[in-house]
Amino acid sequence: MLTPSLARLAAGLFLALPLLAAADPRYTVNVLAGPDSRAWGINLSGHVVGDIGGNAWVHDGSTYTGLGSGIAFGINDSGQIAGASGNNGFFYSDGVMTMITGWGFTTARGLNNNGVVVGMAEFEDAENGFVRHAISWQDGVSTDLGTVYGFQSRAYGVNSQGHVVGGSDIGGAPNYPFTPFLYRDGAMTEIAQFPGPWSEATAINDHDQVVGFGNLFPNGPELYPRTAFLWDDGVLTDIGALSGGANSFAYGINNASQVVGWFGDFGNPHAFLFEAGSFLDVNALVDPASGWVISEANAINDLGQIAGTACRDGSCHAVRLDLVPAVPEPATWGMLLAGCTLVGWRRRSKRAQR
Repeated sequence: MLTPSLARLAAGLFLALPLLAAADPRYTVNVLAGPDSRAWGINLSGHVVGDIGGNAWVHDGSTYTGLGSGIAFGINDSGQIAGASGNNGFFYSDGVMTMITGWGFTTARGLNNNGVVVGMAEFEDAENGFVRHAISWQDGVSTDLGTVYGFQSRAYGVNSQGHVVGGSDIGGAPNYPFTPFLYRDGAMTEIAQFPGPWSEATAINDHDQVVGFGNLFPNGPELYPRTAFLWDDGVLTDIGALSGGANSFAYGINNASQVVGWFGDFGNPHAFLFEAGSFLDVNALVDPASGWVISEANAINDLGQIAGTACRDGSCHAVRLDLVPAVPEPATWGMLLAGCTLVGWRRRSKRAQR
């Protein structure tokens, strides 16, 4: 027979199960490719693309498929892929790889669900010699997106409306500092001005929220430190980093406004997740007993799955981080059992009194 104190203790433990569950790991680590592989893009189905040893690949959750020489940077919800191979960008669809040619040099970095690819092309300009411009490509037709001020630009991301983000130089030979841009309605505009050089936008969601990295220190080193940022309708938010003065770079944003990237020094980076105003080390969201250190987060889909890189025992691999399914059953059963325990105790108490 349970004593009254034991009954109350049991009820308390069962009612505390929801709180205990909240401390469980948020993500599981799923290895997609061999050592020295990296994951760059993910679609809504959780299919991930990346590279290993100079070769592009795609993983559909169960099967790894090599795509040949190159790097696969982006994948849309139809499974179409954009990347680079040799001196040309490529577009991969239904098993057919199409090279993006017509320029001296091209690379493809991102694409949307309409099959619009964005990247960069190099060509010879009569006035400036060889220049590099951001381009978009669809169905074999390339479009030069131009520049903001100078004669160089490169594109990294495109949303479902065809709005493009990247970086464009603002003049100043020989280093040509870059500034983040947003291209929409046929015009490329600077979206944020940073005091220091070499700042770029890397991704955009369907709400025209833009992420990237900027240099806030005009009198410091030329390239570093840099900080991750979120731009939303003219409002610039410095996402920052967990450790003071550390670098942070944002590379992905989904339609729930969750941002991913990495922070820290180059010898020991950690992936981050920025959501609802909070900057989180992704390593605090996985089971520490797994031994994995999540060093990079390069893309996040609308389900919250993350594509990136994780290291363990001196070996780094492309991974997909999957959300641990919510398990309400323990809490529900705990409350039920606690209730039954209390009812039983009360009945026993009444019998004893009689």
